[in-house]
Amino acid sequence: MSEQPHTAAEVEGWVAKMRKEIAIEPPAPGVVRTPDQIIHQLELVDSVANKALWIVKEADRVRGDASEVLLRAKSRAQVSAEGKNAAERTAAVDRATEPERAEEAAAQIAYRYAKGLADLVDSRKSSLQTQSKLVLATYQLASSPRRP
Repeated sequence: MSEQPHTAAEVEGWVAKMRKEIAIEPPAPGVVRTPDQIIHQLELVDSVANKALWIVKEADRVRGDASEVLLRAKSRAQVSAEGKNAAERTAAVDRATEPERAEEAAAQIAYRYAKGLADLVDSRKSSLQTQSKLVLATYQLASSPRRP
């Protein structure tokens, strides 16, 4: 993952890959996860968390770049639309900037998608930490001597 400009489609691809990496199948009914399974899942989520932060940063960069491109395209289109009435100028600017507006909208969506991944990673980590505490408590109860 280099420092070259990226696209909204690349960001969405990275997010989809990360979502698959942290997908956790629920245990079968009546089955308790082992501490080793939970530790493994927590390590996986930690690994993805680092990547997710990078993806959000890149998504924000893509979003900012797309906004700048759109702004410049609008400026150029407004200059070439001089001499028309307001409605004609607006229509001309909209036509002239259609590709840039589409790219900017895609970048906004990709950023929200990346931000959603970061939120999902946080949620998944919190859930696994809670499960870890419950599994530990279950194992402690199971190994403690029973009183009559």
